[in-house]
Amino acid sequence: MLNQATYWVEIAAAVADVMLLLRVVLLKLQRTYLFITLVAVLAVFFDGVTLWLGTQSQESQRVFVYSRFLYAFLYPAAVWDVFEEVHSEVGKLRKTAISRLLSSLLMALLFGLLFTAFADTNEAGGGEALTAMLGIVLWAASSVACVAFLWTLHRAIRAQKIPLPNNTFVWLVFFELLLLAEIAGCIFAIVAPLINANIANGVDVVVNVYGIAITLWCVWRLRGTASGVPSAPEKASL
Repeated sequence: MLNQATYWVEIAAAVADVMLLLRVVLLKLQRTYLFITLVAVLAVFFDGVTLWLGTQSQESQRVFVYSRFLYAFLYPAAVWDVFEEVHSEVGKLRKTAISRLLSSLLMALLFGLLFTAFADTNEAGGGEALTAMLGIVLWAASSVACVAFLWTLHRAIRAQKIPLPNNTFVWLVFFELLLLAEIAGCIFAIVAPLINANIANGVDVVVNVYGIAITLWCVWRLRGTASGVPSAPEKASL
């Protein structure tokens, strides 16, 4: 019963990702948000691959692990994109914060490589397990660093009372919530083998429902913009 619920929630999540991609394309937001659009494209692609291979299959798990390497380096580019409509107002803040983000990511990469270099790969499945661990380390480090980047700029924007265009506000909230879920996913990926399978499936359903909710909220709140013109200011309190 729970496996069926997981399967249908995975399908619903894939549909939500398709809706977000279509919304971005139809509003022509890819002109401003190139890397965010790429995140949306890859989400749809990996959803399709996962459903095709089977959500519980070993092949699907391998795809998930290797996709983490890609997202670890794509998320920093995407969170940089979030502020494209206000790049002149937050330019210095953004450059300083992204430098710290990339430094943190580089340190995590070096730590992960050192860990795998000294780890024992002679045991059965050792090499694959180490690859998975390196992917999780990079994924976790990137997610934490990206959240820190967004929160740093969010606080600075509030302090300086910089008005945010609607789409900037939407992407800011969306990626903050998404990356918090990514951090939770990193923790879950580590502890999942240690807990009951039914509990693990239940947590997976909850995480997917959360992802569907924030994706649909983003789809609903995004607005089209004229080329080179910021979207209308967001009236909601920051």
